[in-house]
Amino acid sequence: MSSQERKSARSVSDQFISYRLYDSEGRVCDEGIARAIDISRSGVALECRSEFAVNSKIDLTIAMTDDVVKCVGEVRNVEKKNDSTFHIGIQFTDVSEDQIEMIVAEFPDIE
Repeated sequence: MSSQERKSARSVSDQFISYRLYDSEGRVCDEGIARAIDISRSGVALECRSEFAVNSKIDLTIAMTDDVVKCVGEVRNVEKKNDSTFHIGIQFTDVSEDQIEMIVAEFPDIE
């Protein structure tokens, strides 16, 4: 599913999100910080220098103004923007309703 096909309203974002990416055997294969492009109730689009494998599990730590949201997602799509930049679409797979509400409080236009 491309980021344009997402059903949830998106909010433009320009914050940094830390991530830990897992390979198909459940081992950490990459970790770092990426820039969020947009965020919604159902996922987030990241811009980073690494290419992620579609369907990979990813742990995310999203810093809010007053709190931190830790959640799990799955890489749904990868788009190469240029030689050193990729846009990564991530769907949340393990995020509580309380965490969703914290995201909505930070980005009210996704309500």
